Amino acid sequence: MSTTYLLFLLLGVVALTTPSFGTYESPNYGKPPTYEPKPPKPPVYAPPKKEEPEPKPPVYEPPKKPPTYEPKPPKPPVYTPPKKEEPKPKPPVYEPPKKPPTYEPKPPKPPVYTPPKKDEPKPKPPVYEPPKKSPTYEPKPPKPPVYTPPKKEEPKPKPPVYEPPKKPPTYEPKPPKPPVYTPPKKEEPKPKPPVYEPPKKPPTYEPKPPVYKPPKKPPVYEPPPYGHYPGHPPVGKP
Repeated sequence: MSTTYLLFLLLGVVALTTPSFGTYESPNYGKPPTYEPKPPKPPVYAPPKKEEPEPKPPVYEPPKKPPTYEPKPPKPPVYTPPKKEEPKPKPPVYEPPKKPPTYEPKPPKPPVYTPPKKDEPKPKPPVYEPPKKSPTYEPKPPKPPVYTPPKKEEPKPKPPVYEPPKKPPTYEPKPPKPPVYTPPKKEEPKPKPPVYEPPKKPPTYEPKPPVYKPPKKPPVYEPPPYGHYPGHPPVGKP
């Protein structure tokens, strides 16, 4: 009971002492924000780079022994179960013969009405047509015979002409080419020393004198004639 009582007391004291968030106002409320310069950051320490260690000489390794061959023990025989005997075929079961289908005669269909056929019209007698005139045959004049020139006799083949055997091509060595003249390379000229140039004078600014401009005359006010107002001609003019 004492611990729970103390806890409730502490909670009540804390609730009374802490300000409410609804009524709290900051002391700088309504004032322009004050600029506080940030202190410069200290330089970041960069440790010096470590020198790479020199490579160590290779360590001598003795040659590896060849693997020793150990014969494996023979595997035990795998058990194979005996094959089952196939069952004998069963004798065919007796089936009684099927009854033949019973024939029930269908009732006769009523006769379909067929309308009587119309009598075909009698053929008309043939109309008399006068016999056509036979075409008159006019014999064409015979064509003149076409001239066919007589065929030329093919010339008899000439006997082959004797040709002496060709000489093999003779190899003639080409004369050697004369050496090409290459002119000697010119030596590059030495660079000249820089010539002294005096410094250029800066441009002098000469202010121009101001040009005199006479003052403008003010506009002369001429009063309108008597009885004149805008939109109407002056008095005395048409």
